[in-house]
Amino acid sequence: MLQDVVEPNATIGEIELRSFADRHGIRLPKAYAEFLLRTNGGQPVPAAFPIAGMEGNPSGVIQAFFGLKANIGTEDLESNLTELGETVPMGILPIAGTEGDDFLILDLRKKDAPVLFWDRKPFWGSNLWDESDLYPVAADFELLLRELHEL
Repeated sequence: MLQDVVEPNATIGEIELRSFADRHGIRLPKAYAEFLLRTNGGQPVPAAFPIAGMEGNPSGVIQAFFGLKANIGTEDLESNLTELGETVPMGILPIAGTEGDDFLILDLRKKDAPVLFWDRKPFWGSNLWDESDLYPVAADFELLLRELHEL
């Protein structure tokens, strides 16, 4: 279970968050929006999460949750989403980077916005999106925070 977030980004307000969502034509799940308003990203403690169905890799580790106007460019939510551009389907929202340079994403195309692990290795260099590179992590963002554990 999430106990703390260290090195969070500067606080943002609801107007900034709404503006981000409007610019990208997305609707953020309530628990995720509240998390951003509270911490705006940062490093979770503990940081490990379960990965279902990925042979030989039953868990991953979050390096940092992305935030708006992040202190570190590679941890900026807007930059990561913009950089992916049209290479990923509308409704795929990268929310965190992992130790292996993969992403946790929210699949906003689905009603409950499940959290998925995106194994980006096949994507590197090709920029070809493939749903088979996604692995279930949690039914929603709130459950992800409850499932975080020590490695």
